[in-house]
Amino acid sequence: MRTISLLYRFIKKFRHAFSLILLTQYLTAGPLVCAELFAGFESRSLHLRARHTFVFVAITLQLSFYCISANYVTDEALAVSNAIYFSKWYSYHFSSLNVPILLMMQNAQRGITIKAGGLVAINTETFVNVLKVAWSACSLARGLRQS
Repeated sequence: MRTISLLYRFIKKFRHAFSLILLTQYLTAGPLVCAELFAGFESRSLHLRARHTFVFVAITLQLSFYCISANYVTDEALAVSNAIYFSKWYSYHFSSLNVPILLMMQNAQRGITIKAGGLVAINTETFVNVLKVAWSACSLARGLRQS
């Protein structure tokens, strides 16, 4: 019980401390990835292409660090609920533990979602969506430039 409450307190403090940082990262990563893709595709020099590719990879890795880590925390919180459920808690004869165990399962099933600024869920789906939108915007810009 203490471990779960410690986990929830940590997540609450983490959300409070990093919410604006994650929102800033989310809002700047998409346009930067798009701009670096566009500049990399449109560069004539190999040196400039390498530089834009390096920046693209760095920004993408930075965003993936946040998104994949947040997804891992969410999965681990859900695993707590599954571990409690599959521990055959109902077969033990500790009637004083039944209510706390049920409460722990109920709280763990709610799930933990780390949100950027309280607006956008940070997870691997968000990471993929940022890359999709950046690629689409880059393709659109290249198409408009060639027309």
